[in-house]
Amino acid sequence: MKCPGQDLRYWREDAIFEVFCPFCKETMEFFRDDTVRRCSKCGKPVPNPRMDFGCAVYCKYAEACLGELPQELIKEKANLLKGRLLSSLENRISRDLFQRVEKNLAALEKALSGKRGLTGSSLIIFLIYYLPEKGEETFYKSLGLPHLPWEDLKAELERIPKGLSPDELREYLIKREELQDE
Repeated sequence: MKCPGQDLRYWREDAIFEVFCPFCKETMEFFRDDTVRRCSKCGKPVPNPRMDFGCAVYCKYAEACLGELPQELIKEKANLLKGRLLSSLENRISRDLFQRVEKNLAALEKALSGKRGLTGSSLIIFLIYYLPEKGEETFYKSLGLPHLPWEDLKAELERIPKGLSPDELREYLIKREELQDE
């Protein structure tokens, strides 16, 4: 699969935009995946003001795409994503199930911490697995995560056996992550 952040099929109309050069005020055109552009008037490099490295938290191709990012940035983004997902899920499932999911999520993260860590797709799958099927897509779309296309996640969810407990799902995803590492 091509990186969704680079795949033009997933770009919206705001993926190409104009900004003023901070040095000479010339209009510059940026594409959402540009990290830096050189101003055509003054020749100075201008970083993309809208560049967001949030995809590096959950994309298994992030290092190849973006190069090595500071671990602090990746960890901070991962914690923000996890918090956003958990707070969105909390009101959608029973309190008891939510507590079991939270406990197993912590165990899943711990199990994968020595390896490359929990990918965002596994994190999202772990959290939306317990939603009613009719609510999964609505929940996903409410998160505003354009870099993880719904169709790919839906296919992953369909491969997972139905009715797994949080403990069983945790073990399933650990094995999935290990297989992806090979």
